Amino acid sequence: MRRDELTSRLRRPYDAKTGFGVAKVDVSGYENIWFVVPPPPPRELPKDLPLNALARANATLARLPTFGEMTPIDKLINYFFVRREAVESSRMEGTWSTIDSVLTPGDAYDTGHARTENQSVRGYAHALERQFNGAFKDKERIFTERLIREIHKDIVSKDPRFRGIPGAFRKPGGPGDVVLIGGSSRKEESTYNPAPPRFVKASLTGVLDWLSDEDLAQKGDAGVAGFTLAVRLAVGHAHFEAVHPFSDGNGRVGRALWPLQMICAGRMPLYLSGYVEDRKAAYGRALQEAQKKLSYAPIIEFICEAIVQSDAEAKITRAAIEALPKRWKDRARFRANSASQRALDVLLRKPLITTTLLLEELKVSRQAATLAVNQLVERRVVRKRGQAGRTHIYAAEELIAVLSRRFGSDVAQALEAGRQALICRASA
Repeated sequence: MRRDELTSRLRRPYDAKTGFGVAKVDVSGYENIWFVVPPPPPRELPKDLPLNALARANATLARLPTFGEMTPIDKLINYFFVRREAVESSRMEGTWSTIDSVLTPGDAYDTGHARTENQSVRGYAHALERQFNGAFKDKERIFTERLIREIHKDIVSKDPRFRGIPGAFRKPGGPGDVVLIGGSSRKEESTYNPAPPRFVKASLTGVLDWLSDEDLAQKGDAGVAGFTLAVRLAVGHAHFEAVHPFSDGNGRVGRALWPLQMICAGRMPLYLSGYVEDRKAAYGRALQEAQKKLSYAPIIEFICEAIVQSDAEAKITRAAIEALPKRWKDRARFRANSASQRALDVLLRKPLITTTLLLEELKVSRQAATLAVNQLVERRVVRKRGQAGRTHIYAAEELIAVLSRRFGSDVAQALEAGRQALICRASA
């Protein structure tokens, strides 16, 4: 990153009175590189707002169910979408897992202390769900150092690629204290150089003070001031990533804040990482405009479009999931109230099952559960995936195909791919 890439306000040497500017670090090999100590997020509405994009995003958010009035099907869809978000957001940072791994039942999953990418992505999903009720109850007051540390720890503690201290902010002399973002192998060609370690905590405090400002949020949601939810999602994210408080995992933590902000505003959350992953280059350009130029219109417009497109994607996915029970019942006519028929309701909630899971869910004998699983396989509702130790795993391939498809891809093609997987295994 060159100093002349920055807007004039940021290009000046750090000034304790203003609290921002550029500074250097006393670390061998980095002596000639400038780092940005970012200002706190603005309290005055940015200029040149993308008004049409904001109108569409605001209308989309207003149509979402309220978090406190979510129906059982809303909660089920949210459960699936949290896990899809964990997979997509983690994948952007090179931590790979699949929706299958995240949904695998406990009796077939290694829940030991091993650090694996699957465990890390599971941790991401749990990190979000742990905070939902607090966000709904306490609103913006949840945005504290403790929250940020907890989310980071949940996400990276089991990540085999993470080499720092989970939940620990960067500090001088600590592991991963100096961070450069993007570019080539040459330090001088980085894309952005976030806050030097000695400024991390103070800079993060400025972001958290802004995120936790209930008055700013309430006025925005009431239409009294311009910091509507979409604007807050965009501006807050840009500044959190500009601070980059951790040695690694900042992108995942930053994206985890979006659904929490939506819940604070009373809404059932949308999950934006699929859209961001699909348009990663445009996201990076918009983020740089905000961080280097303090020009927020591009990142606000990007987030607005992410909201609109993610809502459309969610509706398509939800409709496909809700239609599956009828597809299964039309294909596999089981005796009324039999374990096999009742298992269809279980599959909608838990598309990867074991015999043990089924007997526990249905309160039946192992013999009855085994018979039900065999009938589900024979009638092409599930297929046997393999086994973990002595535990056999069975998958509702159509539901998994819908959840694991790439953002914006054809849901009908995903359903057909899932159906073909069932047919191929049945004829094998």
